[in-house]
Amino acid sequence: MIALTKMLTGEATVSRHLTYKGEGLGELVEASRKATPVVVWNSTLKCNLKCVHCYANAGSKSDELSTEEAKAFIDDLASIKVPVLLFSGGEPLLRHDIFELAEYTSKRIPCALSTNGTLITPEVAEKLKDAGFSYVGVSIDGLKETNDRFRGVKGAFDRAFEGLLNARDAGIMTGIRFTVTKYNIKDISAVIDMLAENEIPRFCLYHLVPSGRASFEDDIGVKERRRLIDWLIEKAVQLHDDGCITEIMTVDNPADGVYVHLRLKETDEKLADEAMEFLRYRGGDNSGKRIACVDVHGDVHPNQFWWDYTAGSIRKMPFSKLWLQPEDELLIKLRNKTAYLRGRCGKCKFKDVCGGFRLRALRAGDLWGDDPDCYLTDEEVGIA
Repeated sequence: MIALTKMLTGEATVSRHLTYKGEGLGELVEASRKATPVVVWNSTLKCNLKCVHCYANAGSKSDELSTEEAKAFIDDLASIKVPVLLFSGGEPLLRHDIFELAEYTSKRIPCALSTNGTLITPEVAEKLKDAGFSYVGVSIDGLKETNDRFRGVKGAFDRAFEGLLNARDAGIMTGIRFTVTKYNIKDISAVIDMLAENEIPRFCLYHLVPSGRASFEDDIGVKERRRLIDWLIEKAVQLHDDGCITEIMTVDNPADGVYVHLRLKETDEKLADEAMEFLRYRGGDNSGKRIACVDVHGDVHPNQFWWDYTAGSIRKMPFSKLWLQPEDELLIKLRNKTAYLRGRCGKCKFKDVCGGFRLRALRAGDLWGDDPDCYLTDEEVGIA
């Protein structure tokens, strides 16, 4: 996760509350020394939408963890003090015991909700607050027409945005997740402006990861991606200068952080150095290290898009032991990935703070090869 606003301005809103109390270098250094990850839990596959790019193939039947299994899992996560447990799905609000489990979690560790937002009435928003959710992230992938086409249900946009505002009005920190594709890139500007006007504190842009129902055919090109990041950089600074609380972040393309650093070097050497220090402790692809996914069956994956690889099951071994004392070869390698990188990624002078997004490289044919979404030139990465 690359906090563009934080790197460009030195300030952040949502991110400093979710992972640890501060955003200073001391907290970053301390967090980087630990292998305790942010955990994404796909608590159910039940869903009321039919999203065309769903990585989880939601809607299918599943043998989800029972309430008792879930509480044991939560206790285990609390024992190693994971920074955040993110309830995801499917649509987690369709899980019958979601509020019970959230309250159980929030008394032990912070918890957040990843939702399509369509079920968040004012009453549900109050229940989310009472249960202790520290953050609610709503998936919105464009304006009304675009989003409804993505979601496969007419009226999904109106209900999702209403749900977002209901959560905001209940006093919960909120934001949206926007997965950029060639079909919705045109809507990004209007969506961000809509968030700013409604004082929603986070816009989180996800670069597409080919998984589940999504493929490379849906993705934007490298030149278009670079232009998009250029625009997001300018937008983040503009929003900050205008006194707007909306921060901009990107996910699943660590090259974004390096590019921001290079852009800053052209205008502010001190801020560029601070951005690089931020990247040393927060940048790069943290899959298998400080990001983990536990799916609906209790299987453990390096991230939430990597369901075709399982490192173990919490139904057979506690997550804490599986993660902190890994015997799985992939987890071990991912935590030392610079030793295995090849191609441009292997030669890149920024590989220790970037390293490409490994799952996307795998989907392109080579786990340790080039990330096809890197838009940096050979000269910029020290190869030319």
